[in-house]
Amino acid sequence: MNYYTEAFDNQLDSIELYQRYPLLKPFVGSAYGSSGPKVLLIAESHYLPSESSVHRDARRWYTGREGDLTPVEQRWMRTRRILNKPLRGWTAKGHAIYRNIESALLKAGLPANDSVFRQVAFMNAFQRPAITGASIKETNQDVEVAVDTINHVIEALKPDHIIFVSTKAKRAVGKRLNQSFVGVHHPACAWWNRKQNGVCSKERFISHMSKYWNATGAT
Repeated sequence: MNYYTEAFDNQLDSIELYQRYPLLKPFVGSAYGSSGPKVLLIAESHYLPSESSVHRDARRWYTGREGDLTPVEQRWMRTRRILNKPLRGWTAKGHAIYRNIESALLKAGLPANDSVFRQVAFMNAFQRPAITGASIKETNQDVEVAVDTINHVIEALKPDHIIFVSTKAKRAVGKRLNQSFVGVHHPACAWWNRKQNGVCSKERFISHMSKYWNATGAT
């Protein structure tokens, strides 16, 4: 069963990066914008297995194609397939980001149904995977591709709101986007639950989502 829609793919498929790596296309929930606001969540990057090398050089990555990857490497960067799980479907240690976002979306009042992610869109800012267990060491090319790709995604999805769930991504590309945004720390890092000025990133995320959701009278 798919919890996402392909309704925006005509536009997304025209984006140069996604022509090379279609597995990186955003997850767009099947109820995106239908019963509430259109919210785009932007995280940091995928990872590839520690033994992989194809992503370690930015120039090589951006001139390469999905077909250059092994089947195992492809499984690690399938944005839609990774998000396409039923409620509480993320059990892998490396999927804490999705468990924590899911929990926060539920606390913000979004309907659980069979997948709370049905209500939102999700993508990574950096279009080159990082080394397993580490944040991406972004190059100028990574930032340029990220900005271009995100702005095209914004044009296609027309989100009402954008939330970065990665401070690193927000700082690198946020000021060059064609739409305003808010940002919180990565949901899998310690700062997600660590308070700053009396509030943690998890609480700020819940507050943003609750405000967006309640403003439309969504149910």
